[in-house]
Amino acid sequence: MSSRGPSESSATELGELLVAASRAFSQQGRARFGEYGLSPARVRLLTTLHSRPGGRMRDLADVLGVSGRAITPLVDALEADGLVTRRPDPDDRRAFRLTLTGKGLGAIDEIARLQEQISEEIFAGMGEADRRDLAHLLRTFLDTTPARPCT
Repeated sequence: MSSRGPSESSATELGELLVAASRAFSQQGRARFGEYGLSPARVRLLTTLHSRPGGRMRDLADVLGVSGRAITPLVDALEADGLVTRRPDPDDRRAFRLTLTGKGLGAIDEIARLQEQISEEIFAGMGEADRRDLAHLLRTFLDTTPARPCT
């Protein structure tokens, strides 16, 4: 029998709740972005490229944690859709640098709008104080969790 009171949670339960919350948030986001033809991979690449304009494909693949082979078809599709341009890297003739086009920048605006809308819908049932508390707890968790390399 557990000696914890009704409001106490074990570390295991907290971990399970965090995973379940993350999964629910991701599923909601995937579904809503999917309505606009945006996959999680497209969103991640576009937003990463927005924060790293002119990035080399290899560097972007590293940031995203994918192989060069995995990023190439995604870049090809974004280029075909007119969202990115690929230019030869002047410092390495085997590499390419990517930039967002005007249409790509418009997609970034749409992604930001959707992220705000999705987040508002997900957290609509929480009051401001609860949101503030949750943000504080999540920041504390992230600040105190030791970073471990992925293997």
